[in-house]
Amino acid sequence: IKASMRNIQKAIKGLVVMSEELEMVYTSFLNNQVPQLWASAAYPSLKPLASWIRDLVLRIHFIDHWIRHGPPKSFWISGFFFPQGFLTGTLQNHARKYHLPIDELSFYYSVSNVYRNQQDFYDESKTQQPGQELEMDKEIESPEDGVLVHGLFCDGSRWDEENGILADPLPGQMNDPLPVMLMEPRQQFTPDSTSYRCPLYKTGARAGVLSTTGHSTNFVVAVYLPSQKSSSYWISMGTALLCGLGE
Repeated sequence: IKASMRNIQKAIKGLVVMSEELEMVYTSFLNNQVPQLWASAAYPSLKPLASWIRDLVLRIHFIDHWIRHGPPKSFWISGFFFPQGFLTGTLQNHARKYHLPIDELSFYYSVSNVYRNQQDFYDESKTQQPGQELEMDKEIESPEDGVLVHGLFCDGSRWDEENGILADPLPGQMNDPLPVMLMEPRQQFTPDSTSYRCPLYKTGARAGVLSTTGHSTNFVVAVYLPSQKSSSYWISMGTALLCGLGE
């Protein structure tokens, strides 16, 4: 990003030749699109350029804050380049802690009633001193096992806080944010038969290819959410969870 920006500035001043690659980057700027030169080396995203830059700043701050202040109470799962690796690491840590075979572990999911917005975290942490606890961190407790995650959105559904179940979206509601969710590894865990096996995708494109690691470039994991309606109903609604929106 930095190199291409410098070269464009030089090309505008006439110091270097405006190559086809630089011209495509410049044209993307005019159309508020992420240049292919950047997108090819970045994480999957459907956001326009302005939103993409804001999202990039939040992602960098998320990792920087982790390094400076230690692991957060709730992890912004949408901010990971490869969230599957983070989830695998969570299972590995649990397997080592209790000396369990990792192939017998799977996640149990529990959705809280606490919401967490990464932009709010970014704003509040600007004035955070070393060893100081954020006010929003006082709303949640660190789990003994597993991790808390946030930053997910419901597509084709919403989360009913009162009943703690998946519900139909309200009129005019597109993507309802999901509250902070606990992902707890359990040995030979069998989810409730009434739960909906909700797919989690990185973007709303819901399409990807298998990478060299054997993981999809878009699908992350199946999240079991409690529901009073059948799985076939939610499948017909196209219900899924998304890490990021296209806006």
